[in-house]
Amino acid sequence: HGDAYDKAEILHRDISSGNILITATGGGLLIDWDLCKMLKHIHQGQAHTERTGTWKFMAARLLVVPTPGQQPAIPDRADDLESFFYVLVWIALRYTKHGFFKSALTDMLHAAFDHHYLDPAGAAKGGGRKKAEVQTSDPFEVSRLLMSR
Repeated sequence: HGDAYDKAEILHRDISSGNILITATGGGLLIDWDLCKMLKHIHQGQAHTERTGTWKFMAARLLVVPTPGQQPAIPDRADDLESFFYVLVWIALRYTKHGFFKSALTDMLHAAFDHHYLDPAGAAKGGGRKKAEVQTSDPFEVSRLLMSR
């Protein structure tokens, strides 16, 4: 991701658990570049104005619907890095031991990663819980959860 951004000036825009492969030697490979954009196109306003990516891993600020008259948020490197963080948290909570009961974990994962509703026009809206968690000093209390295993 870093090389694509720094050397080729490309932003991936769809970081998700399904787009990260771990090789047999422990390396990583980021796949599925069909939603990527050249930075020059993003900065020239040629990027899509609709949300792009996998909802559960999208950066919180990209999920928040702008108020009337505001432009949608323009994706940047920090949004992709935030998505990597969400992938790490989601995988850690789904596949490692921790102190949550299955039903509590399911509820928490849904509230933080999947919750949305449809407005009258049928557009998905949400991301408020994720945004609130990101703005706290200890997002999702990851360290406490993983250390309690």
